[in-house]
Amino acid sequence: MNEFIQKNGDEVAIVIYDAPLPPKYFRLTKKFIRTLFIVTPLLLVTIFTLLFMWGLGSRMKDVKAPSLPVVMNESDSKIYALENEIKTLETSNKELSDKLSQTPAAATAEDPHLLVIKKPYGMQNFLSENRVTLDQFELVQDNNKTTLKFQIISSTPETKVQGHVIVFMISESGLMAYPAGANAELSSGVKYSSGEPFSVSRLRPTNAEFLHRLGGETVKFVIYIFTREGDLLLIKETEGFKVGAKS
Repeated sequence: MNEFIQKNGDEVAIVIYDAPLPPKYFRLTKKFIRTLFIVTPLLLVTIFTLLFMWGLGSRMKDVKAPSLPVVMNESDSKIYALENEIKTLETSNKELSDKLSQTPAAATAEDPHLLVIKKPYGMQNFLSENRVTLDQFELVQDNNKTTLKFQIISSTPETKVQGHVIVFMISESGLMAYPAGANAELSSGVKYSSGEPFSVSRLRPTNAEFLHRLGGETVKFVIYIFTREGDLLLIKETEGFKVGAKS
């Protein structure tokens, strides 16, 4: 029977010659070699992969999701506009509810200046804040109509002011109101909401028309501006104007 001179074993011998030093002899097991060249690289790759995925995941938490442009058709646009309108109405209703829940304010020195206007419930006085001013007054007369033209100017262009404007013309003949519909309330008290609605960011022209034939009288105008919720923003009394001519 033939026998091999050297049989396969579980060890590998390595001899390193480093002249003039004596050779060095190392004995390594095959299991250790397999671990060194196969298992160790796989283990390192796995560790680096896990570290990379962990770092990537932590960064992704800080990245905002991309917002894609929304293409709306005409129907969607109408729905979007209605939703915004509903939100505006809900905000306005809340402000009105808060105002109605307040205790009525005691009489103040400004109350007599409200003339024939019915004081809104829970009205706040913002006269000192000068949110709006008036300018560019012009009186235009026709045969049967007198028109006071002026500009409502916002003191804060970055904030839109919305509300109601009421104008009274005081003459020897009596008192007239603009808008014309407010004349029916003179005896019982004019509501602020009967005024002309307006919205102004910078300036807004107003033409207060009074359909009445005046003959050689001196008139003056008193202008009231309220917020949409009924808070007082401005009271302005003009100088006297000579209007019409006696026939």
